[in-house]
Amino acid sequence: MHHGWNCGDYFPDGITNGASWYSLSKGMQDFNYLHTNCFEITLELSCDKFPRQEELQREWLGNREALIQFLEQVHQGIKGMVLDENNNYLPKAVISVSGINHDVTSGDHGDYFRLLLPGTYTVTATAPGFDPKTVTVTVGPGEPKRVDFQLKRSIPQVTESPAQHLEADSYQSKYSPG
Repeated sequence: MHHGWNCGDYFPDGITNGASWYSLSKGMQDFNYLHTNCFEITLELSCDKFPRQEELQREWLGNREALIQFLEQVHQGIKGMVLDENNNYLPKAVISVSGINHDVTSGDHGDYFRLLLPGTYTVTATAPGFDPKTVTVTVGPGEPKRVDFQLKRSIPQVTESPAQHLEADSYQSKYSPG
């Protein structure tokens, strides 16, 4: 398939969007990507969905290096911790990247990982009850860049109403009978 032509179809650069090739109902890929921070793929190496056992060794040997290089790409992006001002973990904090419509959330111990291509990004961490924190980070190839967030607890904004400024005696003289 890496040459583009196979199985009666043409795939530019040997790659296709699975949804444009054939539909699949009740698959886990979209759900896991959108709801669990898990990035799943399907590798289709031949036209035969269930190749014979004697073909498996050839497929493995022919694709092993590419698969290992692909797996190593998980080390590209940013990773770190989201903590409060007392260094307590902040689970379920949202880490968003400006211009990318897919957020990730921190784990139970405040840890997160965000796969990103090399480039410069504006990254924001938010959590309920805390002020958001935004940083600009440059990601290079290879090992992930460490980006830790320490969020400060929000101070509720109290707005005063005019009634709070009334003095007790002026209120009583104005509104009391007699």
